[in-house]
Amino acid sequence: MKIRNLDTFYWVTTLGSFRAAAIHLNLSQPAVSARIHMLEQDLGAWVFLRDVRNAELTPEGRKLLPYAERLMALEQQIIDAFSSTTRIVQTIRLGAAETIVTSWLPEFLSYVGRTMPGIAFELSVDTSNNLRNALLTREVDLAFLMGPVAESSIANHAICAYEMVLSTTPEIASTHDHWSASNIAAKRILTFSQETRPTNEIRSQLVSVSDRPLELTTSSSVGALIELACSGYGICALPRAIIQKELRTGKLVELNTDLQLKDLSFTASYVQSAVTSEMVRTITASLTTFLKPRVRNGIYFT
Repeated sequence: MKIRNLDTFYWVTTLGSFRAAAIHLNLSQPAVSARIHMLEQDLGAWVFLRDVRNAELTPEGRKLLPYAERLMALEQQIIDAFSSTTRIVQTIRLGAAETIVTSWLPEFLSYVGRTMPGIAFELSVDTSNNLRNALLTREVDLAFLMGPVAESSIANHAICAYEMVLSTTPEIASTHDHWSASNIAAKRILTFSQETRPTNEIRSQLVSVSDRPLELTTSSSVGALIELACSGYGICALPRAIIQKELRTGKLVELNTDLQLKDLSFTASYVQSAVTSEMVRTITASLTTFLKPRVRNGIYFT
């Protein structure tokens, strides 16, 4: 019995489909199917049900899974034991919200490259809602997202928060000495994607003081929102650390208002029982060290 076939079985089971396993293992889907077929021949039993859409285990497959999990865990332990000499490069599938990507993530990945050789990252940038789903379906090993993720299988470690501010161009800001909630509600608001936590909060605070439907322009691209705000398209609600350059150069100015938005809290979240969990815990501990001089009272600053 070839170990690579058990490895393939593990990833098909973990990721839920032959296609997802093929992508993860950098194989063609027929190659994955061939490995599973060889495994079943060796065992003399089917491990996946036929004629079902997803990869669903047979009773024999469920019996095999704990052995495959122990094998994968042992492989990881061997790599960890020889971490100072091995030439094996481990790839961690990292998902990150764009707020993280546009602030400290590039520096952190460089830091990991210097201090933890032998680790590569497969990076995906998405909304926190999508990253949460990707964690639960095992499509990512580690996610930096607006958390925590309220699932018993997920470990969450608080990493930092971002102060939210309202800002716009100097020309728009100068139209009021003090911006009331109703003044803000009368303008176009630029902020994160629909159904995200900050957008829902803005909507709940402003809808009751507006005499017309709120005009919310939302996007998963922080860069696009900043460009729109600098062009005078509306008032942006974004983390202060993300628009620090625009505030310093005067392209944007913070509104004088009593309207308060909650800080955005981010966590490093991962599946506790995953084969990569020990490596991910090490990366998370490294992140805590990296962020310590960049966080004051829990708030990230540049």
